[in-house]
Amino acid sequence: MKKVTLVPILFCLLLTGCLKHNEPWEKLNDDEQELYFVNQFGVSMMNSYYLWNQEVADALKTWEYNSEPISKTKEVRYKDEQGRDIDQWTQMTSNFAGFQGQVTGNTVSSGMEYAVYADSATSEAAMVVTYVYAGSPAELAGLKRGDKIVALNNNAITTANYKQLAAATLNSGMPCSLKMADGSSKNILAKEMYLNPVHLHKVIEKDGRKIGYLHYTSYTLKSIPELIKVFKGFKDAGISELVLDLRYNGGGYTRTSEVLASMLAPVSAVDDGCIYQRDIYNTKLTDAWGEEVTKFSTEFTYDDEGAERTVSTAGANPNVSKIYVIVSRNTASASEANVCGLLPYTDMKLIGERTCGKFCGGIIVDGPTFYDWVKDELNKKTMDAAVKYTDNWGIYVMISRYADKDGNTLSMPSGLTPDIMVSDDPMDGYELGDENETMLSVALNGLPPKTLSSRSVRHEALDYSQHPEVRILTPRNIFAK
Repeated sequence: MKKVTLVPILFCLLLTGCLKHNEPWEKLNDDEQELYFVNQFGVSMMNSYYLWNQEVADALKTWEYNSEPISKTKEVRYKDEQGRDIDQWTQMTSNFAGFQGQVTGNTVSSGMEYAVYADSATSEAAMVVTYVYAGSPAELAGLKRGDKIVALNNNAITTANYKQLAAATLNSGMPCSLKMADGSSKNILAKEMYLNPVHLHKVIEKDGRKIGYLHYTSYTLKSIPELIKVFKGFKDAGISELVLDLRYNGGGYTRTSEVLASMLAPVSAVDDGCIYQRDIYNTKLTDAWGEEVTKFSTEFTYDDEGAERTVSTAGANPNVSKIYVIVSRNTASASEANVCGLLPYTDMKLIGERTCGKFCGGIIVDGPTFYDWVKDELNKKTMDAAVKYTDNWGIYVMISRYADKDGNTLSMPSGLTPDIMVSDDPMDGYELGDENETMLSVALNGLPPKTLSSRSVRHEALDYSQHPEVRILTPRNIFAK
């Protein structure tokens, strides 16, 4: 995801294809005025910035000012010949503050992440804790990796209700009672907190090797200074190999991925300023901006909560000889881009499951910011109304396809394929970072899962289009006491 520090395109480009209407917005009622300004914002962004704007040009022409914006955006975004979404990520939201909080890491949360598993014969499901953030309500409640939650506020968890139930209870900021699979209960109260994505780091000594281990959960801007500190520690410790655990990392800011890449690439590639990544845009943006190439560097500038900040990765690159990346189908976007851009330069092995396949990057823009870009084209009355009615509306729009130095997007269309296939098993009895934990054990020993003990259990997914987060666990009974 790209931080919006872009210089706005010429107004005539931004407003190309805006809504056509027969009556002034002043004649509309309040609800209609909100729809008018939100839809104008949405269609203008899609016309100018959307990666596939030419492919969906006809659909954009039929976007009416009285459309329901969230469903209309889903309807318009790029699909294959069978009507299935190629772009699964572009979206509008009426809760921009909440969406932005998820991206920055500041959000109302219980401070735990989980995977959903289902009984193979019924719709019963359980939330299995995958990891817990330090100092979070979940940690204070005693929750840990592998714990199985079967009900929230006395509502049994099923394959049909797990998303809505978690939103309404677990992360709502209201008291929540958790019924565990062993019959016990725990109480939790979500709070607004920063979910520090630099979750765990350590140095493992094995067979005369020093191996750094980093479990990293999101490419937030706030995490950049800590990442640099961690890698300086790795260098001081003399690591020669690194395990980068991205199994739960769904992406984040492009700038953060560039900083991390500069500490993972060979020092020679950084010193020479070699190309790390190419961004491919639509024709309009390519004509306006030209080709965008990102090179390895040691100096980075980014926006830190409204203030410009510059950091250096000089002295933070351990120049490792081998990188093991732990991945899963939850590994997406900036995580996949990091792997894609680094593979031509590094000795890298992927351990785990096929990744998500989010091969494009987006920008997040709120309605008032968009209208500020075009304020010179509007009179004050229209501008004031536009800002008022789009105050908490926003759009996350796919703007580019990332590629390696040679223009290859290795995660397109269906994700990166691991060198060694093994599934995550949060119920294997080991915490993340433990050398015996299923996926880390494979990375450290370079062994396929068949050589491990029977705790390494394969999983099969339910209908992925309907329940992408749900897995059936076989042969173990998830509801066993």
